[in-house]
Amino acid sequence: GYLTLYLDNKKLRQRPGQLLFHMATGSGKTLIMAGAMLHLYEQGYRNFIFFVNSTTIINKTRENFLNPLSSKYLFGERIYFGDKEVFVREVVNFESGNEDDINIVFQTIQGLHTALNTPRENSITYKDFEDKKIVLISDEAHHINAETKRGKDLSKDEQEEVISWEGTVNRIFRSNPENLLLEFTATVDFGDQNISNKYFDKLLFDYPLKQFRKDGYSKEVKVLQTDLPDLKRALQAVVLSQYRRKIFERNRLRIKPVILFKSRTIQELSLIHI
Repeated sequence: GYLTLYLDNKKLRQRPGQLLFHMATGSGKTLIMAGAMLHLYEQGYRNFIFFVNSTTIINKTRENFLNPLSSKYLFGERIYFGDKEVFVREVVNFESGNEDDINIVFQTIQGLHTALNTPRENSITYKDFEDKKIVLISDEAHHINAETKRGKDLSKDEQEEVISWEGTVNRIFRSNPENLLLEFTATVDFGDQNISNKYFDKLLFDYPLKQFRKDGYSKEVKVLQTDLPDLKRALQAVVLSQYRRKIFERNRLRIKPVILFKSRTIQELSLIHI
């Protein structure tokens, strides 16, 4: 509904158009992506680029979009628009795409940047965008905001590397006034004034974790805090995790404990040696 309102409203619609879906993890981002793709197909779009910062997410999303046998497949068994059956296809470039189908290029941000700036035979090139309107779908979109946050929490090498990715995305995006960039993320740093200004007129849907939890869709989250040094904090997390595993085992329940160690910046992470 929100996307339709945007596309049909001449006062809201920008050309090219950039939109942000700020959605909590688990609240249906990929389902919204699939719905948006089908709606945009009706609007005449045929070519889509899905890109993210992780190869693992690429593989999972490929399954969700392309494999009807997957339990998380996002489309119906068969897709019809009127009497015409439409197929969702993975392509390496849009020259090999079918104008009657939904053609998707799956790439990491880094892979997309490399493919476009060091082109090889049959790979995607900037020429693919000269006469086609494209929908760019960016998952975990906070990874392409390095240029917006230039100079903050980034080393010189990180700035040069990540800014180049964002520059590549912007070059594709601006190659045709009909292009659309749909960004999806659960973690936008609206506390950063530059980020806040960037998305002031682009935030289409805002459903953060706080609201997701309030609506009863999230598991109850318990937060434990400590002022221990990094190594002791990590060891404490391991001990607590193993304690929980023992409790489950005692109740004949098999679980696989997982611990995530996360730092605010890459520089901070490089200082931690466990």
